[in-house]
Amino acid sequence: MILAPALLLCAAAASAQTLPELAARALDADPAVRASSASMRAAEERLFQAKAAYGPTANLTATTNETRYREAPAGEMRPFKSDQYVVQVNQPLWRGALYPAMQAARSQLEQADSALMQARLEAQQRLAEAVLEVFKARDVLAHATALREAYGEQLAAARRSFQVGRAAAPEVREAEARVDNAVAQVLAAEAELDLRQQVLAEVAAGPTPALLARAVAAEALPPLPADSVLAWLSRAEAESPSLRQARLAVEAAEAETRKASLAHAPTVDINYNYTHSKDTGTVTSIFPRRGTSSAVGATLTIPLFASGATQSKVAETLALRDKAAGELDLARRTLVIGVRQAFVATLSALSQARALGTAERSQALSVRANQRGFEVGIKTNADVLEAQGKLFEARRDLSRARHDAWASYFRLRALAGALGEGDWQALDAQLVAHQPNEMGRARDRSGS
Repeated sequence: MILAPALLLCAAAASAQTLPELAARALDADPAVRASSASMRAAEERLFQAKAAYGPTANLTATTNETRYREAPAGEMRPFKSDQYVVQVNQPLWRGALYPAMQAARSQLEQADSALMQARLEAQQRLAEAVLEVFKARDVLAHATALREAYGEQLAAARRSFQVGRAAAPEVREAEARVDNAVAQVLAAEAELDLRQQVLAEVAAGPTPALLARAVAAEALPPLPADSVLAWLSRAEAESPSLRQARLAVEAAEAETRKASLAHAPTVDINYNYTHSKDTGTVTSIFPRRGTSSAVGATLTIPLFASGATQSKVAETLALRDKAAGELDLARRTLVIGVRQAFVATLSALSQARALGTAERSQALSVRANQRGFEVGIKTNADVLEAQGKLFEARRDLSRARHDAWASYFRLRALAGALGEGDWQALDAQLVAHQPNEMGRARDRSGS
């Protein structure tokens, strides 16, 4: 029975394997998103408190006293007791600092909302990078494994040729060195893939076995619109949560400055007091008393002198406003640089992917030609190995460019404040079943 909740959690984690489902699960479990959500709830309470300052306050005070009185020189001890209950109600009529305080609280709430949106975008970007890094590392391992198998076959062929006298010993040693180097690359690729899978499991809040059985389609590339970078910059300027957060910080700082300045202003409150008292006597009377009283009045408070504290508070808020303005400029510059870099990186990766696709097809033809030349004796084993190595390098670089294009595109969308479920659905639609032996079959076709 104790293991049941854990088993249900694991089952739920394993069932959510489409990218939109993984994104939703990752957002629910992301600590930065949870922290930002808690900050937003706290900001909502601060705004409620700022609004409540306009309302009345009521207090009940109860006092009881017991007195023992002895009159000199040798009088009789006379105890008496008194009880008093006071209800005090205060309603602010004019307090100039309340409105800017509410404005600051409202700006802080909107700032917390922007921070939550930014945290969600960053969490989605981390998930996208983790998924694509796993796919990329898996392709690197597939390429390294195919290259090791190709070198192994060439080593076997070199040994057979050496045994019949058609190859020299240095050729065998060179083939063995290639195999050893390929084995080392496979081990490194396996370690990298294992690390990337662990990172993905951490970011996605659980294992992703169904996702690991899928891969990005060979011809799938991100649908980057033919917009200029200025269009992306304009969109980021309007929708970026980080920039909006910085703007709201300036607004909140300005409201705090107005609030501090109004500390000089007078305040007016309406007061109501209701008192009920009774006693069993007093020092001057032995007769009990009981009575009530009520009073309504207005209190005018005019600040006269605070030892310079008010001026110091105003100066502090002005400095904080300048700080927020500087951070706004920094956020704008950082956003502009980030959008430009992501835009250029996406275009560059797309161009590389298209060019490398052509290079991969050309190199596959070169491998076939070298294989046929080797069979008829006009090409050497080294020529075939070199052609196969270039083919696998082209395929590895093509895979890297394709996945980098998707990663840069998701980063560009996140910086522009536009990354959402639609992007995950678009990428999920480009996923196909992963073929573990695809590279080996491609190698066989290129060598046939």
